[in-house]
Amino acid sequence: MFRRLTTDAFFFKFIVLSWMILCSICQSTYFAVSYSGSLDRILDRIQLSNASATYSRKVAVIYASIAWSMFIMNVAFTVYSLFFTGGHMDILLAPLTTYVNLSDLMVPRIVWFLFSLYLEAAWIFPHAMSFMLATIFTHQFKVLSRSFDRMLAESYERRLSDSDIETFRQRHQKISMSVSDTDDFLMFHNAGAFCCQLFNTILLLYDVIFLRVTDDPIIIVMLITWMCGVFTGLCITVAGGIMVNHYVSIYMRRLMLV
Repeated sequence: MFRRLTTDAFFFKFIVLSWMILCSICQSTYFAVSYSGSLDRILDRIQLSNASATYSRKVAVIYASIAWSMFIMNVAFTVYSLFFTGGHMDILLAPLTTYVNLSDLMVPRIVWFLFSLYLEAAWIFPHAMSFMLATIFTHQFKVLSRSFDRMLAESYERRLSDSDIETFRQRHQKISMSVSDTDDFLMFHNAGAFCCQLFNTILLLYDVIFLRVTDDPIIIVMLITWMCGVFTGLCITVAGGIMVNHYVSIYMRRLMLV
């Protein structure tokens, strides 16, 4: 049992360390692009019709609601694990608990809880923003594709003039440039999110299956929820890139075939 506890503590330290690195990458990336004005320039460059703006607003509300729900749920788990489990999560207070003999750990727990609020926000909300940008670009390509199909259907013998093709090509190029610029400043975020979340998903899955050292059902649910949350973040990171690149390549091939 002692060996299992030691192994579980070792795994958990790696999980928390990797998660903190991920939070640092996410926060640093979005601070840099916001401070430099790159994100503002990208958002100003996006031109949406009334229908697209309404769609984007609805999607933003949905994504924000999901992000806040995950944030509140994780905060609730953190409160329970820190203050109501008799020290089950005091490993997070190291090295304070290792080198300092404190009779009451309430103050360090409160400090860690406040710090965890920042970490949760630094992990969840950048992912929501990145996926929102991918959704907007994907929707723009879909709208452009529908306009292309409609004009092609209304044209004589399903052929477009050179001027119409050039207009669509310029609109496609403008969206693609925005995608390229976004990918440039989010490349570090996406790479870090993919590696860290893949690593954490594997460790959490192993921990839940083989290293379960508590019978507290809430702690078990918390670990499973963390694993699902990290895996969801991994899927969002991968899906955002796939969605945009898919429509970029498909629409470009269609223009070349006309």
